[in-house]
Amino acid sequence: MCDLVLDNQRRREVSEAVGLSFARVRALRRIAPAPITMGALAAALVIDAPNATQVVDDLASLGLVERRPHPTDRRVKLVVTTPAGAQAARTAEAIMARPPEGLAALPHDELVALARSLEAARDGAVRAGAAP
Repeated sequence: MCDLVLDNQRRREVSEAVGLSFARVRALRRIAPAPITMGALAAALVIDAPNATQVVDDLASLGLVERRPHPTDRRVKLVVTTPAGAQAARTAEAIMARPPEGLAALPHDELVALARSLEAARDGAVRAGAAP
C-alpha cells in the first residue's frame, strides 16, 4: 500500500510543488497541525534527535518553522510552522490527499471493500497497542 500511495512520482510532485526534499516535506506535515517538541518530532519521524535538529534548522533557515519556548517547561522548545510553512504543508497535503491513479481507477465496490479492509487492519493495530 505504501508503494502505491508514496511512489516516486507522487514524492517528486510534492517536492517540486513545495520546493523541499520529501523528507523535509514529511517533517513539515508533522509540525503543521500543532506545535510539537523536538523529541516528539524525532519520534514521529523515526529519526534520532540530532537529525531532527538538522531538519528543523533547515526548515527554520527557509522561514517555514520557528522554535518557541514551551509554556510550562523552560528546557523544551516547541516547533511551529510560520504562515509560509503552513501554506507549504497545505500544498503538500492537497497533493497527497488525491488518490493515486491505481486507486482512482478501481470500481466503486472495490474501493469500498478496500476501505473496509484498511479500517479493519487499522482497528486491529490500535487494539494491539500500535499507533494508528
